[in-house]
Amino acid sequence: MELFKRSALCVALIAVSILAMRGAARAQLGSPYANGTQEGNLMSSLMQPQGPIPEQDNTGGTTPDQIIKDAKKGIKDADPRVRATSLDNLRNLNDPKATAILMQGLIDPDLRVRIRAADILGARQDAGAVSLMTQRLFLSDTTSVEKLHLVAALGRIGDSQGTIPIIDYLGQADDDRSRGTAVFALGEIGDPRANDVLIQTVTKDKSPMVRKLAQEAIEKIDGELPTARSQEAAAKRAASVQTTDQRLAKMREINQELQKLGD
Repeated sequence: MELFKRSALCVALIAVSILAMRGAARAQLGSPYANGTQEGNLMSSLMQPQGPIPEQDNTGGTTPDQIIKDAKKGIKDADPRVRATSLDNLRNLNDPKATAILMQGLIDPDLRVRIRAADILGARQDAGAVSLMTQRLFLSDTTSVEKLHLVAALGRIGDSQGTIPIIDYLGQADDDRSRGTAVFALGEIGDPRANDVLIQTVTKDKSPMVRKLAQEAIEKIDGELPTARSQEAAAKRAASVQTTDQRLAKMREINQELQKLGD
């Protein structure tokens, strides 16, 4: 009986491990279905301060030119996982060539790769991608989940070129999450042209969540509330100041040690 219990426990542990590995694989590729719902809980992430995409260094310390070369090759690979990884490797590369490859990802045949490209371009705040993103937003073959990520990315970029397309999207959106994503993005962009539609949303939208987000968006535009982008920028500045202070402290320690040796 004891042997049977141990065997059953081993089988259960193996099954749990397999399920965990499958879930990790879906998350690694950036599947929109990774959290068990068809469209993912995007509004949940939008409600949080928007930081950079987590570091996943797959470059092996190679040079920027080599990363670009590998990405150009990888984005043409038949396997969408390889194409997604190629985009990941460009996230911190400040080069127009990287932006061009990421924009190629926006028109990839695989939905997951397109979403990955939109998310990375949004995190990079690549204003050069706004035009293509807004075009993708209204194509008939663009899925609802992809539109959510495009609108969120436009909000993260914060370019006023995205204002009118997002307002148009808001007018067509028939679910709370889509409207909430749109008004949140408008607040992040901070364009006063959105005030009228946001006021209408505050007074007429049937969803309390959307009305609250719309009110916060107005306050962001009016400067009464900080945007997630401004909070992120402030955090980066604080981290930079802290790093500088640490370096200066280290230099002072070295100088003290040199003085001791001289004495």
